[in-house]
Amino acid sequence: MTFSNISISPIDPGEFENAIEEASTNTVGSMEIFLILLFSILSIIGVVGNVLVITVVLKVRGMKTPTNCYLVSLAASDTLFFFASMPHEMMYLIGNGDHYIFGSIGCALLTYLPYLAMNTSSLSITAFTVERFIGICYPYRARTMCTVKRAKLIICMLWIVSIIYHSQWLFLAAVVEDKYGTACSFRLERNDLSYKIVFLADFFFLYVVPMLLDIIIYVKIGITLSQCSDKIKKSVKPLSMKTEATHANVTMIPATNTTTTVTTKLSVSGYTGRDSHISGKRNSSKGRNQVVKMLALVVAVFAICWLPYRGMVMYNSFVSAEKHWSPDWYINLAKTLIFINCAINPILYNLMSARFRAAFRSLLSKRKRSTYQTTAPISARHRLTTLDALSSQQEPKSPLISAGASTP
Repeated sequence: MTFSNISISPIDPGEFENAIEEASTNTVGSMEIFLILLFSILSIIGVVGNVLVITVVLKVRGMKTPTNCYLVSLAASDTLFFFASMPHEMMYLIGNGDHYIFGSIGCALLTYLPYLAMNTSSLSITAFTVERFIGICYPYRARTMCTVKRAKLIICMLWIVSIIYHSQWLFLAAVVEDKYGTACSFRLERNDLSYKIVFLADFFFLYVVPMLLDIIIYVKIGITLSQCSDKIKKSVKPLSMKTEATHANVTMIPATNTTTTVTTKLSVSGYTGRDSHISGKRNSSKGRNQVVKMLALVVAVFAICWLPYRGMVMYNSFVSAEKHWSPDWYINLAKTLIFINCAINPILYNLMSARFRAAFRSLLSKRKRSTYQTTAPISARHRLTTLDALSSQQEPKSPLISAGASTP
């Protein structure tokens, strides 16, 4: 098959005759069967996974955060892409290609919706990247700027602008007919200036600019997190200093009763308050770093998986018809990468986010009363452990306290 622009781009009129002639002579072979199974499996995984992401964020308590709202928008875009692209894919893989079965309305919608989905994904990714940048680099501003209400407003505006901008595809796509049959194609020729402007604007403003912006932002986030980590390390005293302080504050007071009871007075300087605060910072920093890594990986997967298709479209848009490059193996690879990108995000969330894993389990096991917090109350646990050690007549359980208590 030589439908070089895959399902989200109609066939160029100049290539229509050759495409129909070859497609009409081909039957469903082993490669077509393999692609049908592959795309079907990826679509099922993607739709189920993305619907679960949307449901988890909306239904599970504690999951409705600004970042997760943008992930819901991304999941909705990916789900829309599967529903909008699969009809064309199945038609091209199963049918003989000499008759377009969805009509003019189907041609317009099945061209418009995939473009809407893929570019809204790009905008959603940029939105949560900027949100994380503000939250990490400007935490005081984030208290008022990074809210769920504001995130919902931005998402609504993002979708409205995207719907309006991509409405041009409702008029650029049309069913063309000649002696070979009918097909969904462009109204514009490749050598038309308007055609080049449409694809150049789409490629530059909805792929290149967002991806470059994402790279710059994540570099800045990485530098900020590294500096915060260094400050936390410098604020921690060496273990030997803490041990000496512990030794200096251990006083043995003999009991006045007839029983041979010994009361141990422990005062662990720098442990009960300051170490608890530092421990909380460490855990908070670790969780924050993990979220940033997950989101950065989502951005990288999106950029890599969409590059082969977008690169091919841009190249073929600015070269002569004789130099068009669209081999079948490359088309199939580009399609597969796009489907993988739309299906893999829920898997990444589950692998890299403990909160999402717990929320998925809660949803699937119908635990409706589960609540998930951004950070665990580490400092409270440390205070409890220290107070227990001070009030107990048993040997303290903390390694630091044990070392001080066992020294004569």
